[in-house]
Amino acid sequence: MHLGSLLLPALLALPLAAHGGQSGGDLVAAAAAAGRPPECSARTSRAIARGPTVWERARAPELPRYCDLVARGQAQLGKSPEAARESARLADRILPGHAAPQVLLARAALALGSPEDAARAFDRARHIDPRSVEDPHTLHDLARALARTGKRDEALATYRALVPRIDLLGAADRRALVLLEAAHLSMAVAGPAGKPAAGARGEGGRADLDEAIAYLREARQRAQSQLARDVTLSLALALDRAGDRAQADAALEGVVAGAPPQAVRARAADPRAGAAAREHADDDLASAAARLRSVDYLAAPEDRLALEALALERTSTTAAIARWEAYLAGAGGQGPWAAAARARLDALRKGAVGGHRPARAAAAGPAARAPRERPAAHAPGPKGGGAP
Repeated sequence: MHLGSLLLPALLALPLAAHGGQSGGDLVAAAAAAGRPPECSARTSRAIARGPTVWERARAPELPRYCDLVARGQAQLGKSPEAARESARLADRILPGHAAPQVLLARAALALGSPEDAARAFDRARHIDPRSVEDPHTLHDLARALARTGKRDEALATYRALVPRIDLLGAADRRALVLLEAAHLSMAVAGPAGKPAAGARGEGGRADLDEAIAYLREARQRAQSQLARDVTLSLALALDRAGDRAQADAALEGVVAGAPPQAVRARAADPRAGAAAREHADDDLASAAARLRSVDYLAAPEDRLALEALALERTSTTAAIARWEAYLAGAGGQGPWAAAARARLDALRKGAVGGHRPARAAAAGPAARAPRERPAAHAPGPKGGGAP
């Protein structure tokens, strides 16, 4: 058993323990409350509803307006980051010297595609109050800003602080995205440019990738989201780089280690159902390849080609080979995972990847193609669902 598989469950248990076993809704509410700046907070929920006290108003008559602007800016972030930025600037002018407007400026800048401006604003906020970035949503944006400005080690440390709190993020897609980003960043840090390709073979490389694999397995075990196929492809990539080609192929087939035994037995007992399930999984992977150009969770941009290659291996050998060749001809060929990519490419050329011929028609045979060519009534067997 590897270190990552032991540490991650313990880390993920921390939010519940830290909040005394609160329900999911209570945790989300706690996260929302944590986003309120301390100068706008009160000691009781009744006081929070009333707003600042008379004494606070006397000391800082602009405080109510400032707090309203900060709250408005936080609400505007999702739909109108430009408006959030203006609210933050006005709040900073009304009551300067506080961290909350700088946090808001940072998050708005990131949403507007300016990670450098975001990183600078986060630095200002942390200089004023190091605790100003502890809200989980803010912590996620900080990690992304650090990663996108080349501060990978600091970004990875921030993700490690965030992962135990992902249940505070609410949306399943957001939690899956955090784990995907953390995994790809961990892979990038485990194999920085200039180091030998330790991940290609052996236990040393496996130890380097344990963290990424643990994040991805956690993401796969959680409730399915729109990123489920991205998680599958990323897990296969990490396993392949760790030297576990069999497990990588099993992940692409939807039968990773730890899959429900009854599902494996059902496929073994009914070859037609297994073939249908594989065909369905192939469709999923092919569609995932088509949308990979729009994702932004990669720490190494060249990994997009590697993921596309894996997604296409079961449906188009020629296209998969072209993606691996493009990966090796670019930055990937000079990186730490070049040896693993070459091994994958060589196996694909020999037809050895996945233990079957990569083209669906060759692997499934005419009977499995029949449902596509004739009405459903002539299909030799029921359509299977996706892999568990």
